[in-house]
Amino acid sequence: MGAAAALASSFVWALTSVMLTSQTGRMPALVMSGIRSLTASLALIVLLFATGSVETFEGVAAITVISMAGSGIMGQAVGDTLYINALGRLGVTRSFPITNSAYPFATFVLAVLLLGEDLSWTSPVGGALIVAGITWIVLEQRRERDIAPSRVEAPRGVLFALAAATAWATATVWLRGQQGDLDAIAAASLRIPAASAAVLATLALSGARPRTTAGVTPRSAAVVAVAGLLGTALGSILFIYAVERLGAAETAFLTTSAPLFALPMGVLFLGERLTWRVAFGTAITIAGIWLVLL
Repeated sequence: MGAAAALASSFVWALTSVMLTSQTGRMPALVMSGIRSLTASLALIVLLFATGSVETFEGVAAITVISMAGSGIMGQAVGDTLYINALGRLGVTRSFPITNSAYPFATFVLAVLLLGEDLSWTSPVGGALIVAGITWIVLEQRRERDIAPSRVEAPRGVLFALAAATAWATATVWLRGQQGDLDAIAAASLRIPAASAAVLATLALSGARPRTTAGVTPRSAAVVAVAGLLGTALGSILFIYAVERLGAAETAFLTTSAPLFALPMGVLFLGERLTWRVAFGTAITIAGIWLVLL
């Protein structure tokens, strides 16, 4: 069930990426982020009471509550912000391979050193194949689209990308080590609102304001809200459940496969082309997933 949850979270995040991509030209990123985080936070709070998960807070240690909120802030507020900075300096075709490679292996090292997770040789080897396959796919997509290289600030960009991967790895291991008796819904109901509050507070303190919202329609807002429900709320619950069952390292390896699921969705809904090179990268990724699951 843990592996299924990890792959399901990857599928949900891939679907969310396609949904958000369809709306990027219609509303400001800040507005999109606000709708997603607010929708996900409200949904998680409703689920917390509707499923009875609130009872798992009974007798919970303060360090667990602080750690769940802290891991959410570390992963989403800090990690995602660092990744956005990397994107601005390296572009997605350079940033993604760096972070997608560094995140699972940093998680692997931290999980073994700090949590004592015992993994077979197939996990890191399979993880390496997943990373190689996804990286091949990303680079091939850039070649097919003939994307001109953006202005590159290599040293700082690489630093931001590695820092983002480290933040995500730290958040994953922190979650695994300090979740205590909280179930996945309870843990997510602490992580997501805390991360959202941290992002919104940072934006407020920085004085950042969205550009005009004239292009925001009820339909576009609904699409982003559903993306928040699926990707941010449901995806987080599935991810936490997977970490509970599989451990931090194996979950990190499996969740890097999200672009694999995004490929057919991009072909079906966004008109993207599927080439033999992309199919080859997909085959490598599937082989890696198989090894991790052994």
